[in-house]
Amino acid sequence: MHAHLKLRHVGSGSGHGACPAVYAADTGELVIQGDITDRTGTVLVPHRMLDWLEPGMSLPAEAADVPGKFLVSGEQVTAPEVLAQLTLDDHETAVVVR
Repeated sequence: MHAHLKLRHVGSGSGHGACPAVYAADTGELVIQGDITDRTGTVLVPHRMLDWLEPGMSLPAEAADVPGKFLVSGEQVTAPEVLAQLTLDDHETAVVVR
């Protein structure tokens, strides 16, 4: 699923798409790039990520045990076509959220 998403960079910690990052998909969904957690389909991101969202965008977030960060859950991005649009380090992954 989600093999043909086209992504538009919305915001990131570096400003160049590096982790953490928010992307808008052409389907209206968001792709959230963050640190891998022990829960499949969940990434750890900083609170400042909320500042990168555009008007009308929202994230389903839950509290994390790490100060200044929260968890975002969605469908794990596994499609090579979508992963090719991201710059992921070994400790990062991405999820699709509605």
